[in-house]
Amino acid sequence: MNTVHVCDCCGLCCQQLLVEANALDILREPRIASTRPLGRHDPAMILDACWILAGPGRPCPFLSPEHRCRIYPTRPDLCVNFATGSTQCRKLREQHGLPALEAHPATDDVLGEILAALM
Repeated sequence: MNTVHVCDCCGLCCQQLLVEANALDILREPRIASTRPLGRHDPAMILDACWILAGPGRPCPFLSPEHRCRIYPTRPDLCVNFATGSTQCRKLREQHGLPALEAHPATDDVLGEILAALM
């Protein structure tokens, strides 16, 4: 049986991890280009043809004060692939003194996929 973790919108992933956008992400979400993330014209802010949107101490410009993503439906693939409750998520929460996320059992793979998409 799989487990699903519900995100509590702590925002740590958007504030403490390297968040980057590649060319396809920018085509899908043009607001990335218009925000000039971390001074996008600075060659130091381009890593492997990706624009760095955020990093430790520099929150993502699309993170709202309520720790919600302002571009959630079109967020970069890196963000889509970040799993709530993953090892990286758990380590961030522990480092910042937050409790572990509650795990909910998923009765089957289809339900798990639906719950994960909703969370």
